[in-house]
Amino acid sequence: MKLFDRLKAVVLAIFFTVGVITMSQIPANARGAEGSSADKPSWIEGTNKKLEGELVDKYGEEQRDRAGRGLEQVSSLWRVEDGDAAVYEAFVLDNFAGDQATLDETFERFERNLEILNGHMHEIRLVFRERSDLDIGRIYPFDDVFAAYAPSAHINDDFFKNKLAFVVLLNFPLTTLDERLAAGESWSRRQWAEARLAQRFSRRVPAEVNQEIGRASALAGRYIAEYNIWMYHLVNDQGERLFPSGMRLLSHWNLRDEIKAQYQVAEGALERQRMIQKVMERIV
Repeated sequence: MKLFDRLKAVVLAIFFTVGVITMSQIPANARGAEGSSADKPSWIEGTNKKLEGELVDKYGEEQRDRAGRGLEQVSSLWRVEDGDAAVYEAFVLDNFAGDQATLDETFERFERNLEILNGHMHEIRLVFRERSDLDIGRIYPFDDVFAAYAPSAHINDDFFKNKLAFVVLLNFPLTTLDERLAAGESWSRRQWAEARLAQRFSRRVPAEVNQEIGRASALAGRYIAEYNIWMYHLVNDQGERLFPSGMRLLSHWNLRDEIKAQYQVAEGALERQRMIQKVMERIV
């Protein structure tokens, strides 16, 4: 394994030892599209068969596969609190894009709106984490709260409650990793975008779980941000100092960047790179 590949493996190990949420801590109905069968309404299978026939009658036989797939995807995550059979039927009949023009418009509007939403959420996160991510002064306890706050934590929850998530699942395909690996090379940019759009709503993750994920991520980031290596104090087997006085590298970004920077140095680079690698291994 190349040195840089080994470094990446070490970096991943650091993050997964710092305080992440395990799958056992996430409610079953938040883990995947299969959800919990106990939460599914008893009427949904029969209603799906009825609706598939109605959609095919309305839009043509060529829409049968899309209709069947969309109904299965929606029903896998529909819960009793989302509405009864009448609500379900009305939703499907109102929101199925039965022709290409309607499907294109649906995709384009979701693409634009989610791009804006994601961009603003990211901007908020950057501002809230500024004190933790940048060395610009004292960090107060409330700065940690800002850094741990996930402003987008409620979005997945909200989009299932207002059924925007179900609009996506009704019209765009959920794919598995195996399917993407097998067919992805022949997919168009649009097919990849549709797959990514649907993947966003493959799980119903409660807002409180997303907030906890955000908190754990912030704690991990703070841990890494405060883990500084004073490189001058590192010595080789001969007691020699290979790095200049005053050099302080943040784990892991600065350590990674210094390994890359050493490729531009003619003399002693490999020894310094291996020393940094050893530091990473000791950290883990």
